[in-house]
Amino acid sequence: MVGLTTTTANADGDIIFYENPDSELRKLDARVSRTATLDGGAVIVHGGVTWADATLKIVSDITEADELKLRAIYESESLFYLSTALGFFSGAISYMDVSDGTLKLTFLVEEKLSA
Repeated sequence: MVGLTTTTANADGDIIFYENPDSELRKLDARVSRTATLDGGAVIVHGGVTWADATLKIVSDITEADELKLRAIYESESLFYLSTALGFFSGAISYMDVSDGTLKLTFLVEEKLSA
């Protein structure tokens, strides 16, 4: 289960989804770069891992009423809170599409707010 809410007071600013297996909620990339060197080798710099680099992809069935509610807050708000089994996050929705009752939503994490 995934909960999405606005960061500001909004009586219609929350919605709950039941993500399907196509969702990507556990992918966390490291800040790693690789640069070729003149001697034919490479230098790898590992800058750590942080939730601020996470992109969460949610795929879920959605009702028409929930789609209208989500579109309204997507078009009027810029920052959101997202609650998942992995934690509570602040961030923004970068992509949203609904086709044949299936929601595809991409959430860019700004910060993980829970431990």
